[in-house]
Amino acid sequence: MTATPAVISGSRRAVRLVSGATAAVVVTLVLTGLLGAALAAHPPGAATALGLGLGAAGAAVLATGLLAVARAGALARHPSGRARAAAVLTRCLLASTVGAVAMAVVGVVAVSGTRSPAPGLGAGAAAVLLFGLATLAGRSRRRLPAAAPVAPAPPVPFIPSQRSAEPVPVPGGASEPGPAAGAR
Repeated sequence: MTATPAVISGSRRAVRLVSGATAAVVVTLVLTGLLGAALAAHPPGAATALGLGLGAAGAAVLATGLLAVARAGALARHPSGRARAAAVLTRCLLASTVGAVAMAVVGVVAVSGTRSPAPGLGAGAAAVLLFGLATLAGRSRRRLPAAAPVAPAPPVPFIPSQRSAEPVPVPGGASEPGPAAGAR
């Protein structure tokens, strides 16, 4: 079985998405390690820890979203999976957009509460990552191949000699009352 150019480019794209997710997981682990170090310091830097935590959360959501986009690409390879792929990409787009807005709001609230730029930088980085994920999911959804149009079934022709579905009354038949109706 030979691979078509579309399958080759799709598999290369999947490899790039999974590699990006792996890099995002590594960044998440590094930021989590720095978060632990900031909390273990004497005195602990709450603002720095909050900024690192928000950045780590954004990187973790980015990794999950990249894997979801790769899965949607795998689903879209089959004609029966295109609708499911579109649904996965739509959910990814909506979740990353809501996450980006939530990170921005949390960052603004954290900066106003701590008077330190660290939470704002962490939340800003997370919001930018999630906005990039939303853009990627939206572009991927737009590039999905269109489903084959379903032609309506041709109408059934009317044949005049065709019998109707209604019963035809039979004169003197069992359905009409007659002299034998009271014979029971």
